[in-house]
Amino acid sequence: MKNYTNILIIIILGLIFNYTLPLASVTAQNTTPKNLQKSRNNPASYRDADGHELIFNIKDSRDTLVYLVIHYNDKLILKDSVKSSKKSKFVFKGSNRYDDGMYSLVSMDKKLYLNFILDNNQHFEYSLDTTANVDYVTVKNSPENAEMLRFQKKTAQASKDANGWSKKCKDFETAGNADSASYYKEKLTNINNEMTDFINDLINRNPDFLFSKMQKSYKEVDIPEYKTEDGEPDYMKQAAYYRLHYWDNVDLADHRFIYIPSFDPKMKDYFLKLLYHQETDTINKYIDLFLKKTERDTFMYHYCTDWLSYQFETSKVIGHDAVFYHIAMTNQLAGKCYWLDEDVLELYRKRTKRLEPTLIGKIVPELIIPDTAMTEDMTQWHSSYKMEKPYTILWFYDPNCPECKRESKRLCEVYDSLQAIGKRNFDVYAIANTPDIDRWKKYVKENNYPWLNVGGNKGNLDYLEYFNIMSNPTMFIMDNEDHRIILNKRIEMSSIPQFLEGYEKMKGKRQKAKGNRQ
Repeated sequence: MKNYTNILIIIILGLIFNYTLPLASVTAQNTTPKNLQKSRNNPASYRDADGHELIFNIKDSRDTLVYLVIHYNDKLILKDSVKSSKKSKFVFKGSNRYDDGMYSLVSMDKKLYLNFILDNNQHFEYSLDTTANVDYVTVKNSPENAEMLRFQKKTAQASKDANGWSKKCKDFETAGNADSASYYKEKLTNINNEMTDFINDLINRNPDFLFSKMQKSYKEVDIPEYKTEDGEPDYMKQAAYYRLHYWDNVDLADHRFIYIPSFDPKMKDYFLKLLYHQETDTINKYIDLFLKKTERDTFMYHYCTDWLSYQFETSKVIGHDAVFYHIAMTNQLAGKCYWLDEDVLELYRKRTKRLEPTLIGKIVPELIIPDTAMTEDMTQWHSSYKMEKPYTILWFYDPNCPECKRESKRLCEVYDSLQAIGKRNFDVYAIANTPDIDRWKKYVKENNYPWLNVGGNKGNLDYLEYFNIMSNPTMFIMDNEDHRIILNKRIEMSSIPQFLEGYEKMKGKRQKAKGNRQ
């Protein structure tokens, strides 16, 4: 049944223009950043022209007002509204130009009437009725929308045919009539091929139309059938190819994609699913390749750098702070984002400066801090480099913090349970973050935790500043082989053994791969 599944997929893509409008998401907003509105790097949207005149004749309409909305990432943005000039006729007219992109015409009660494209030509006329049936829609003086309408009508008919044939195919299969089922399978295959040819012809005839580019962007990447030496599918190589060629069918130098509904889901699928749990270096590599393709369109580059910066700066995933750091250092702080003023750039400088010392993979400097004896003899202070186990947990806490108390107890439970079975592979270097020495001493004495307790706001360096301790508790895990940070976010204490086990497996694979290369 693969063929009629394919045709249904194509039909669904074609009918993207006939969905129910998500009314609650319509908001009023300017979609063009002020510092880019007059940019000459974006000729597709910001050129001098003769304004706009969009005429909509809506048969049987009872509306006295209609709305014009634009698709902007995952939202619908209200761009304009107009009252009827006479019965059932609505004219949007003005000296300014709208942004190029995909728009919707919406009724007074927020029912979707029509989806259409605004491009170079912003003087055209539509005739339609209130049913949103494309069979009753016509357009004048807009070649791109004429092509889009031709596509919509073709897919509507194909969808009707395919649904009927697929039902008959299933009925005949259920009845055991293989010949009749095969007949309808062949019809589905033929209509699938017909639609594929139709779409390819549409793309090839008008490659610069935004609608053509949209249709091309829906095409799946054709992945080579890589094989291993044993003749089995090489899924690793196929996955790498897919990551590298994911954007082949999308013109990333055309910011009009920001104004169509499929671009935001595609961004999320790639960066927040496909790449999300890859290693930091891998994510950075593909972000660099992606942003390089956007640089020829300032608005597209602006949008994508902002989007990626936000996603990875706010991510809770371990290692994603390093991705944000990389984005900022190679874009915002590399002089590429000219629209940022000095105040914003300074915020980026401060943020990256705070992040840099504690990124995963960074070497932690040796900490030498006194215990509760608070001796002035530094030779009696304790070094974070002289722990016995393979890993050290740097545990910053405030003795008066309720969350610190709860989490310290949970950490102790994990510590004791592993110690009891001889599998504890970490030490704890607990650093009190309080100037109240008496309270700290009392806390240590009362709890009698089985690890090293240091603090007193003394040490060989300002550790609170170095580790950017903004809240308590805070946790880092260090590999004592080379004193590099392997975890810089607090996780569930019960997850520590699994985290270290996973890290050791990954470390072993890296060492093996390094040995093979040598």
